[in-house]
Amino acid sequence: MSTTSFVTEDEVGIMLAAAGQAPSMHNTQPWRFEINGSVIDVLLDTDRALPAADLSNRFVRVGLGAAAFNLRVAAAMLGHETTLAIDPDPAVPDVVVRIFLADRRVPVAGLASLYGEVSRRFTYRGPMVDRPMSPRLMQLLIEAATSEHAELRWLDDEQRAGLGPIVRSADDRDVHEEDRLHERLRWIGGDRTAEGVPDSVLGPLPARAGAVRDLSAGVDIPHREHAAFEPTPVIAVLATADDDERAWVRAGMALQRVWLTATSYELAASFLNQALEYPALRDQVRTLIGRDAWPQLIIRLGYPTEGSGLTPRRPWNETLDAWR
Repeated sequence: MSTTSFVTEDEVGIMLAAAGQAPSMHNTQPWRFEINGSVIDVLLDTDRALPAADLSNRFVRVGLGAAAFNLRVAAAMLGHETTLAIDPDPAVPDVVVRIFLADRRVPVAGLASLYGEVSRRFTYRGPMVDRPMSPRLMQLLIEAATSEHAELRWLDDEQRAGLGPIVRSADDRDVHEEDRLHERLRWIGGDRTAEGVPDSVLGPLPARAGAVRDLSAGVDIPHREHAAFEPTPVIAVLATADDDERAWVRAGMALQRVWLTATSYELAASFLNQALEYPALRDQVRTLIGRDAWPQLIIRLGYPTEGSGLTPRRPWNETLDAWR
């Protein structure tokens, strides 16, 4: 490692450890990093893609955007202003985000305040407390998405009812597609120490129909508890005006700003993204929210009834390809 770099080894560790705490589909952690002076590249790790469930790499790029956002948050805490470019070099398509660090000064207002939430954020797959979210908090989360060039659209009762059959159709497809089942077996279930989703954080099975995704669908995991999930979940769709590779990365950045902000208010979140993994069903969701935007993520938010374990993460130094 470099000894005369723009950033110190401690700073590198702080920034890459934060980036590695980002959410990713099935917790594959599909990122690699290269550092060249004051420039940090976030690269796609193709070995961690999900070709059966995510053929276009849309969710992979969402995860890379979330990792880039966490890196910016950690850099801000260290006093570095940041700017970024998405897909900066067509000749090197694996570089998805390039982050430019300014000289170190004082913690950067706004982003730096979210640093404490990076390690607290987790995907919560249990029931939520029957407690309404304040309109002001819902508006804050809308503003968080908007600041990263996305929209957060809260579903009303009619839209939530319309989403139910779409989610159930996706669940039914999930257990009948062999390629997806084999792919999930690689990443979900069992005891895991560095990647994937272990049994311990899958959450209970719903005692009745509920707005929750059972990631173990098609996989027999004994001794799981059952629980009654909230009958009227709070659900939002994160959407973008465009539906291209840059928009997917922006969606990941918006997701992470929304989620870290929500965490700071003791909210928890999980996903119903199975309804977006099939093009025909995604089109139905788009009709549901209005066809002026593209749905990228479906998020269930609320106050958790209990804590939940964190999914494992790789050591940051294992994600660093080069430091010059």
